[in-house]
Amino acid sequence: MVKRSSIEDRRKYKRFPIELSARYVKENDRGWKGCTVTNISRGGIGIIVYLQEKISGGALLKLAIMFPKKEEPIKATGVVRWIKEQKGEKNFIGGVEFTEIDAEDKWKLLDYAYDNWKEEEEE
Repeated sequence: MVKRSSIEDRRKYKRFPIELSARYVKENDRGWKGCTVTNISRGGIGIIVYLQEKISGGALLKLAIMFPKKEEPIKATGVVRWIKEQKGEKNFIGGVEFTEIDAEDKWKLLDYAYDNWKEEEEE
């Protein structure tokens, strides 16, 4: 039996680095708050949340992801699977698993991240 030593080893899907502005609102809340999408996979996204209050694991988030060359944001819903405070900062990083996202929008995000990742690899 092989023991897995890192989060990367336990992930189902490859994550591609990406940096997109986004907004989120927790279920039953009203005000949208800013965040940054830091990576994407077939199953979800990594985010940085800028606030002093922690979002709990299991929280349901509505997301609006700003996408280059698209006037309307990509809308998605997801569950916070993990979240932790960044040491020395008032930001939190976390992982959100998609529960709802339009299939075409998901592939647009993945294609964009993959294309940018390949360009970085080739440099």
